[in-house]
Amino acid sequence: MKKNAIHLFMILVCMLITVPASAHTLWINLYESFAHPPGHAIASIGWGHRVPLDDLLDQLSLASYELIDPELNRTALPLPAVTKGETLETGSGIGVSVGDAGLRKLGLTDKAKPGTYQVALASGDNFYSTYLDEKGRKKWVPIPMNQVEGAKKMLAGMKYKSYAKAFFTVGEKWTNPKPLGNDLELMPLTDLSHVHVGDMVSFEVTLMGKPLTTMPEKGLEYITATSNTFGGPDGFFLAAMLHNGKGSFRMPTAGQWVVNVYTSWDVDPAKDPKSLVEKCTKVFYAGTISFDVKP
Repeated sequence: MKKNAIHLFMILVCMLITVPASAHTLWINLYESFAHPPGHAIASIGWGHRVPLDDLLDQLSLASYELIDPELNRTALPLPAVTKGETLETGSGIGVSVGDAGLRKLGLTDKAKPGTYQVALASGDNFYSTYLDEKGRKKWVPIPMNQVEGAKKMLAGMKYKSYAKAFFTVGEKWTNPKPLGNDLELMPLTDLSHVHVGDMVSFEVTLMGKPLTTMPEKGLEYITATSNTFGGPDGFFLAAMLHNGKGSFRMPTAGQWVVNVYTSWDVDPAKDPKSLVEKCTKVFYAGTISFDVKP
């Protein structure tokens, strides 16, 4: 039994280090304030590596940014205004880039329906390609492979799509949020409005409507949780295998946490549509849920 446990742990470590260290994550920061009744929530978009904000959305296209009520009625929030390459000169050697982090205030009124609300974000279909140019230099561009010009040899292409969610409640009672129909969907199985240190939280993950689970022919599927609890280079990284689409964590510290799932597969020219085969060699999905843990 002990040997099996060690072997399983080593497999998990190997799988985790295959996720590129440079891979950015998309998440939603959601903060509730009741200092001025009836209260409000502030939503913003996180992108990069460290919560709450790390980078600007200058290389990721977004498809939707929405407020969704307990009955699944959707209200489109204005998408961030992405300005690529606009910088300000400071004269001190510091470049100032201009960007929009999707900061939106969600004010409560006496007409607000009680229950759990979702703030949901979905990226577009983002493509990234690597190739050798005519001089043999390795380059990458944020476009599909069939749009690359001047390539001596195509190396690889990736389609990337990401989803992010966060939740807040109106009234005192948490109600289970409803699925949104995302290709990769993360759903909380725990009341995320009152999570304390030491509590167990559970999530369900589906891909194309089916439970995302570890398969012998595909390898491990897992869910992670990260937190910048200490506000510096030290942080927490938790990982759990998905079994029948479900994974759980016992929360070790107070603060903001982001739960994340990555999954991918190689494009098969014999099975996948020709249009996809021409554009990429790998499909990559990501999804996050962010929430706060109380002391």
